[in-house]
Amino acid sequence: MATALQFQLSNPAEFQPLSKGTGHYVAALQTKPGELRALRGASAKTWEGMTPLIEVLGPKSSGSAPFTKSRIEGWVKRLATAVGAHPIYLDRIRLAANHMADTRDGPLPVLTAIFAAARRRGVVFVPVLQLGDAAATVRQIADSTQCDGRGVALRVPLLGTASADGRSLQAVMKEVLHTVQVDVSGADLLMDLRQIPEDVEIDAEDLAPMVDDLVGIGQWRNIVLLGTTMPRSLGGGVVEAGTVGRLPRREWLLWQALRSSGISRLPTYGDYAVQHPDPPLDIAEGQLPLGMRGAIRYTHETVTVIPRAKAPRHEEGSEQYRQLCRVLVDQPEFAGRSYTWGDGEIDDCAKGRCEPGWEDHWRGAATSHHFRYVVDQLARLK
Repeated sequence: MATALQFQLSNPAEFQPLSKGTGHYVAALQTKPGELRALRGASAKTWEGMTPLIEVLGPKSSGSAPFTKSRIEGWVKRLATAVGAHPIYLDRIRLAANHMADTRDGPLPVLTAIFAAARRRGVVFVPVLQLGDAAATVRQIADSTQCDGRGVALRVPLLGTASADGRSLQAVMKEVLHTVQVDVSGADLLMDLRQIPEDVEIDAEDLAPMVDDLVGIGQWRNIVLLGTTMPRSLGGGVVEAGTVGRLPRREWLLWQALRSSGISRLPTYGDYAVQHPDPPLDIAEGQLPLGMRGAIRYTHETVTVIPRAKAPRHEEGSEQYRQLCRVLVDQPEFAGRSYTWGDGEIDDCAKGRCEPGWEDHWRGAATSHHFRYVVDQLARLK
């Protein structure tokens, strides 16, 4: 087991993004409209037990021109409106560190521009440093840690990570924390399983020693385990068209098993809500890719209940979501319209009180339900 870090640099250990420790919940999300709408609709009780890890989602193709000031401001304004004064982990996806952005302060690297805009809007964020980030990204995050004093979250892939120069994972992690000038006691460790494939067996007995090795680096402010079993696509027999599937929540079952495994320090539970870790297809409302079928992913105890449309969306259009909502409210797992904003949307659509909308809307409704459900699950644990 690695020894504790010896250096003492800036130490924002007094800032606490996870107020309930292992009774807290970390939801990894992207800045898609549905996820942001779910955050806006979350109750005070849900926010009390949840801290989101939000990835600012860049375009599929950035080109070479700098991002415009209005684009950066638009990204951050929507984010700030969704989270208010609640603390978040702030990450990015599909954004190159050296891509420039035009700002009120002149051209800046895009990550620095996002941090500055978030700061102006009062977003309480902890920057996320991904293990293996380019030097340019590390410098921008180091500037943020010194400016904001909330430490850093180090996001580490838990499976298949190896150093190119033969150094141990622990040595690389120590070095990168030193580079951003944050002591381990002011850092949060985000251990990321990402998507757990159906054919890959991971049990608590195997995982606990891996977690113990990373935790042994020092007295981390928080440690979090992220993961999901949500597939990128429901096709290929995952959920047959025209049926209601029930996919095991293996990430939840794995974390539950860790609680009784004798692990040295139990991580806080985290997942990707109802979405695969990779960005969903960028589909504008009204676009209907051939063969794609609508579905709603609804969280319950140890499964995700998924009614999936029988016909492709280009044949039935958005109206198929009304039928999916009707099927869902008839399931024994449906929590009732008053449970969350998302449950109300499902019930209203099923009863013809609103238009059915498109995929992003129902991803948001399902995410809204998921937030509340996981927070309630954690609150019930002894």
